[in-house]
Amino acid sequence: MFKQIERAIRSEIMSGRWPPGHRIPPEFTFMDAYSTTRATVSKALSKLSEAGLLDRKRRQGTTVARSTETHAVIGFLDVRQEVEARGRTYTYKVRKTLKLKGESVLDMWPAIASDTPLLKLQAAHCGFGKAEVLEERYINLDAAPEAITTDFEAEMPNIWLLARLPCTRLRHTIRATVASAQEAELLDVAEGSALLISLRQTWAEDLPVTSVKLIYPAEQNEFVGEFNPLQP
Repeated sequence: MFKQIERAIRSEIMSGRWPPGHRIPPEFTFMDAYSTTRATVSKALSKLSEAGLLDRKRRQGTTVARSTETHAVIGFLDVRQEVEARGRTYTYKVRKTLKLKGESVLDMWPAIASDTPLLKLQAAHCGFGKAEVLEERYINLDAAPEAITTDFEAEMPNIWLLARLPCTRLRHTIRATVASAQEAELLDVAEGSALLISLRQTWAEDLPVTSVKLIYPAEQNEFVGEFNPLQP
């Protein structure tokens, strides 16, 4: 039961309905809503606090952590933020969806069993309606069966998945390639021009959740990381 409460609160936070600093309802509200005990509610809140999503202070109640936005995208490339930083209106467009079995992606995603049902999304991150980054995503339907009926243009897959399945492990690889004819047409670049590829796979505990490939025109993008533990 505590996981059900945890998922519900996480969904409110990740969707933005409960922004940083928002005071969440008192424990007895969840006790009544889920017909459960204070200990169960407290366990859910503790898990979210340990994950950095909630600030719990004695006698002051529980609020959404101020660092939630940063925490939510640790290890993730925030394409929307990048597009909007360039002054463009952002949209996420799903070009195609397909249901298939894990056997078709074992070379790329070996953590998946061959009979695992998957949802494949082909999508584009757009600025002013023009594709700036292409996305190819596989979602494990054993982990997130509701994905099959979800409108991912209304709620982006990253946010939707994080709200339901907290990422406990992430594998991220960046490599270079050249644009195929189809990629060149979609991204409005020359065929054979350089592309940057972000390959990311995530788990919730031992459960593989999603594998996603983001395709960037190399001349227009760069990946920058900084680690400075001594900075105040």
